[in-house]
Amino acid sequence: MFGYLLAVTVLRKRLAPGEAFPKRKAMFFFSGIFVLWLAEGTPLHDLSERYLLSAHMVQHLLINYFSAPLLIWGTPEWVFRPLLLNRFVRPIAKGLLQPVVAALIFNLGLSIWHFPQIYDAGLRNSTVHHFQHLIFLTLSFISWWPVMSPLKEIPRLGYGMQILYIFATSTLLQIPLFGIVTFADQVLYPTYQNAARVWIENPLNDQIMAGLIMKVLGMIIYGILLAVIFFQWYNES
Repeated sequence: MFGYLLAVTVLRKRLAPGEAFPKRKAMFFFSGIFVLWLAEGTPLHDLSERYLLSAHMVQHLLINYFSAPLLIWGTPEWVFRPLLLNRFVRPIAKGLLQPVVAALIFNLGLSIWHFPQIYDAGLRNSTVHHFQHLIFLTLSFISWWPVMSPLKEIPRLGYGMQILYIFATSTLLQIPLFGIVTFADQVLYPTYQNAARVWIENPLNDQIMAGLIMKVLGMIIYGILLAVIFFQWYNES
């Protein structure tokens, strides 16, 4: 956050001579910070870490589907350019932000973190838990880039390819993780099995609810995005 403020104020004359302070983008950026605070700094964090997997999925939705795109949307391209296009980072960025790579990394990363041993380690250790969410935020940046990129050097996809990319990312690649969490016949994470019950008495029902939140709410969010992209495509055509 402080780096962002430094870039858009003190360093703005060097990074983008003649550019005014990006008020609208700053509003989006700090909205993303606010959503991140909702996920990490409110009772939702303790509820998700100690009691309910379904609350944890709400936390992940806030990070992955709201905070990350707002932070990208709120960052001017002249801030991204020196960060991603310097001679050290550019080859890595251009590789990671390719659509196929971005989609695979995002979904593979989420799947690995949901392995019971790894996931439960985060629930037992707050440092690991916060690191997990930092990884999720990074993976979400990568995932959103092909449809939100402000840089012509690493451009966003065309409208048609954006629709295919979102469909593949939100539906095809997430089915295995959704299916395992939702339809498992036993509780996958011991922390939630042994937790004091809050709101949802049966931990298996909590796990089913978590899977539905992961998939259904995610599909609603992606569905709205698909509609927006389609009508933008229609209007420009």
